[in-house]
Amino acid sequence: MLGSGELLYIGMRVVLVGLWLTAALATARFTRQLDARPRRLALCGTVLLVLPAAMSAYDIWDNAVARPLDPVGPGSWIWLVFDGLAPIFCLLLLRTLDERNAAQEALRRLASTDPLTGLANRRGFFAQVPAPLAAARRRGQAASLMLLDLDRFKAINDACGHPAGDEVLRHAAAVLRGVLRAGDLPVRWGGEEFAVLLPFTTPAEAASLAERLRLALRAEVPHPAGGDAVITASFGLAPIGGDGAEAALSQAIRDADRALYRAKAAGRDRVVVDRGGPDPMAVPGLSWVDPNWRAPALRAS
Repeated sequence: MLGSGELLYIGMRVVLVGLWLTAALATARFTRQLDARPRRLALCGTVLLVLPAAMSAYDIWDNAVARPLDPVGPGSWIWLVFDGLAPIFCLLLLRTLDERNAAQEALRRLASTDPLTGLANRRGFFAQVPAPLAAARRRGQAASLMLLDLDRFKAINDACGHPAGDEVLRHAAAVLRGVLRAGDLPVRWGGEEFAVLLPFTTPAEAASLAERLRLALRAEVPHPAGGDAVITASFGLAPIGGDGAEAALSQAIRDADRALYRAKAAGRDRVVVDRGGPDPMAVPGLSWVDPNWRAPALRAS
C-alpha cells in the first residue's frame, strides 16, 4: 500500500504532467505568431515539451503500479523540484514574449495611426493599401482615390484657436467613419486634408459617396464660430489604374490632387473627378477635370 510520501510524490507528478502539457500547448499557440523558420523550431520545442510530460506519466505508473512498495528516494524528490521549475520557467518566458510582442504591436499601431483623429496616417495608409488594391485587380474591378480638404481651415484656427480646429478634425473623422463603407480606407493625409482609398469603386460611385460626405460634413460637423457658419470641404477624386500598384497609386494621388486644386479654384465645397485619360468625359451631376489643366502654384485653403 502506498504511504503518504509516495501519494504526495505521485500527486506532484500529476501536477507536473499538467504543467508540461500546458507549456507545450502555450508554445504551440505562440508558434502561430512566428515566421516559417522560427515556427519550425518552435514546433520542435513543442514536441520536446511533451516528452517530459510522458516521462512524468511513466514515473507515476512506475511508482503507483510497477513498484508500489518501493519508497521514494531523496534523489527523486530533488529531480521533482527541477522538473517543476522547468515548465514554470517556460511559461514565464512565453508570457514575457507575448507581452513584448503586444508592446511591439502597440508601437506599430501608434506609428501608423494619427493620434488626433484615430485614423491611419500616411505610413499606415501605404502599409495597408496593397492588399485591397490587389484584391480589386484580381476581381477585375475598379478602385478610386479620394482626397478632401476642409475649406478655410486656417481661418478657423486663427479665429477660434487650435483646440477648436482639432475638435473640427475629430468630428470630420467621425463623419468619415460613419459614411464610408466597410473596406474603405480613410487616412488623415496631413493638416486638414484627408484621403480615402475606395476599392471596388468606379469614379462615378466614388463621386456619389463623396457627395454624401460633403453634405454630411456640412450637416454634422459644428463650426466653432456658431451661428449660420458651416464646415465645408472640397473633394478631388481619381481612378487608380491597373498597372503596377505603386506607380498606379502615385499617379492617382497626383490626379486626385489636381482635381482637388480645381475644386478649390472653382469656389470650394464641391466634388471634382479627374478622369485620368486624354479626354475629359461629361457625366451628369459630376465635374470632370481636363487632364491638361495645371494647378496654380498655391492652393487656397
